[in-house]
Amino acid sequence: MDSGHHAYTRFEPAGVVAAIAPWNFPLMLESWKVAPALAWGNTVVLKPAEDTPASAALMASLALAAGLPPGVLNVLQGYGPDSAGAALTAHPGVDRITFTGESGTGKTIAGAAAANLVPVSLELGGKGANIVFDDADLDNAVAWSIRAIFSNAGRVCLAGSRLYVQRGIYAEFTDRFVAAAKALVAGDPKDEATQLGPLASEQHYRKVRSYLDGIEADGGTIRTGGLGDGWVVLPTVVENALPAARICREEVFGPVVTIAPFDDDEDAIRSANDTRYGLNAMVFTRDLSRAHRASAALRAGTVWVNCFFVRDLRAPFGGVGDSGIGREGGTFSREFFTEPKAVVMQV
Repeated sequence: MDSGHHAYTRFEPAGVVAAIAPWNFPLMLESWKVAPALAWGNTVVLKPAEDTPASAALMASLALAAGLPPGVLNVLQGYGPDSAGAALTAHPGVDRITFTGESGTGKTIAGAAAANLVPVSLELGGKGANIVFDDADLDNAVAWSIRAIFSNAGRVCLAGSRLYVQRGIYAEFTDRFVAAAKALVAGDPKDEATQLGPLASEQHYRKVRSYLDGIEADGGTIRTGGLGDGWVVLPTVVENALPAARICREEVFGPVVTIAPFDDDEDAIRSANDTRYGLNAMVFTRDLSRAHRASAALRAGTVWVNCFFVRDLRAPFGGVGDSGIGREGGTFSREFFTEPKAVVMQV
């Protein structure tokens, strides 16, 4: 400033934050929303998914027991459309909306927020690309790629559900990947030996099954997997599916991965970016320069190199395209959960 004036910025609480969390990692994702909102001085109305109400109620009870004043963290139970969720997102008393969930629901919430000019942070669906270059450490790439698609039975928005492998190592990698998928133990989650349990509901099981039913018509071949007992979908690896097939374009949200070869770096990046989603991607290579070039070229909010789902909560988290709007984490959470105010005074 010119002589005689001083300027500074205040980061004041936005007010009331509406936080809406999904059912796949309820307590973790609820806490990721609630903690920064409270830290920056806001009050929170948390609406958990109707399928997983208990963890939010327990967290709020523990917050009260720990001394959080009544009314600071509130839990609103109920359904979404035409119910509690719709009423919450359209309420004129809400100052911020943070939502994690399906892309179509996110668009509806964005429309409701727009009517009141309320800022939104939307972390939506994904169709993560996983690129394995021919110079990758195959042991490491196979191990992380298995985790990237089959953790939590594939019910992860960040899942590496599109696997691209350079042609020179395609056969070897695919054989090893398929063998590792076959070795996973699927079944009763109460059994300590189980590594992959049933899907969360009959409705979700039917959705995932519908993608498997269409694989043959789209030219694909199931190398391993398919339907298990009850609501179990076995770790499923699909080859030769057409790029335009539903299973290659839409978020399955289950333990199903498509795998295809690529020839060079440009081919890999082109295939990876050929999606309306842009939440995350993975790159496996020993070449640091290649890793930087690929990370820069990929259209995604997060790129993991030689790993998967390693989070630093200070780093920005979010996606582009149908994967969302905005970023949270570190100073990005501060920008979203506060109203920055410039103060300029003559001294």
